[in-house]
Amino acid sequence: MKKLVFAGLLGTIMLSGAMYPMVAQADEASDNAAVENRKMLMDGIGGAMGTLGCYMKGECNLPDPVLANLAKGIAFAAGAAPAAFEPQTPDASVKTTSSADIWANWDDFAGRFPELETAALALADAVGDKGAMGAAMGNLGKNCKACHDEYRTK
Repeated sequence: MKKLVFAGLLGTIMLSGAMYPMVAQADEASDNAAVENRKMLMDGIGGAMGTLGCYMKGECNLPDPVLANLAKGIAFAAGAAPAAFEPQTPDASVKTTSSADIWANWDDFAGRFPELETAALALADAVGDKGAMGAAMGNLGKNCKACHDEYRTK
């Protein structure tokens, strides 16, 4: 009977030891997925900003509805960003430019996104008036830069 109990305990210990790497991999996979999601969200904002910048410099011609949708897309992403960044991802192996200061200063970081959303919606409202768009685009860019200066690594 003692051998059976010992064998059962030994088997349980070995199984839990074998499961540990799978748990770690699951955490890594989950954290990597969260980081990739954040990167896509931020890349979407960057792509929209680049396209709007192309228009503002006169390098490309886009219809007003497209310009408005680009700005609204930035606003949408700004609204989704806090939830995307909220989970910390210590097991991620995906490279990122996000600073750990995000989570150390969470209230400040998360509090910047409503300002970004408001600035993006102001840009959407300014579509049709290139002068007003320029001022709104400048304000939006300042919001992006301030956050990048504080919470993005080089």
